[in-house]
Amino acid sequence: MRLSVITTTADILGNPTEPHIISNNDSQLIYGELFQVEKEHGAYVYGYSIIDGYKGYIERDRLIKDCPTPTHSVSVRASHLYPVPSFKSRPLLSLSCRSMLSMTDIKENGFTQTHDGFWVFDTHIALNSAPASQTNLSEIAKLYLGTPYYYGGRSSFGIDCTGLIQQCLCACGYDCPPRDSADQQGSFGKDVVRQDVQKDDVVYFEGHVGIMVDDTHIINATARHMTTLIEPLAILEKAYDDGITHIARL
Repeated sequence: MRLSVITTTADILGNPTEPHIISNNDSQLIYGELFQVEKEHGAYVYGYSIIDGYKGYIERDRLIKDCPTPTHSVSVRASHLYPVPSFKSRPLLSLSCRSMLSMTDIKENGFTQTHDGFWVFDTHIALNSAPASQTNLSEIAKLYLGTPYYYGGRSSFGIDCTGLIQQCLCACGYDCPPRDSADQQGSFGKDVVRQDVQKDDVVYFEGHVGIMVDDTHIINATARHMTTLIEPLAILEKAYDDGITHIARL
């Protein structure tokens, strides 16, 4: 059974008996993403993310069945889901960048209605079928600038380094890579050597990753500063003893 996330985020837990502790096996889904349920587990269900196959437990009340197929996604850093098409109405829910929505053709007052009867501002959404050639990784990554670091996070309210790579690749129309940095390395793109690094290259370190915004600067979600920021690549090379372990170019 496939269920859809109906909350801003839904954490995938490796161990539901300790939900307050984020383990190495944790991840996250955001509004509208799908979860394949394999079994019930009290207040949780166990299964895997349709996005990347990541397995774990999600609270049952964060999911719903029989949702329409998503047609659009949030294309700005964050938006809101409204009960009526008016900015003066109180939002029902905050939506992260890349939240998945099923939209109708009904428009009113600058808003478009979802198939569930809710409303999202027109310019905050884009068709999921938009071609990858219309954008690039670093420009998408900049939408997350200032986003707090959140281990296992994949939203514009909290994200980690590999979550940032996943979201940028998916937004540009590429296949979603594995969740963990060790598994991501070599799973997409072609290899690049350090002296040839350029904008939009994905640069890996031991347990970390970021995206080049030009020849010398990199954007990354990092626990060193607990935020998502742009900094010189040379700073990261000093911060990680083993230096660069892999560079990928799409």
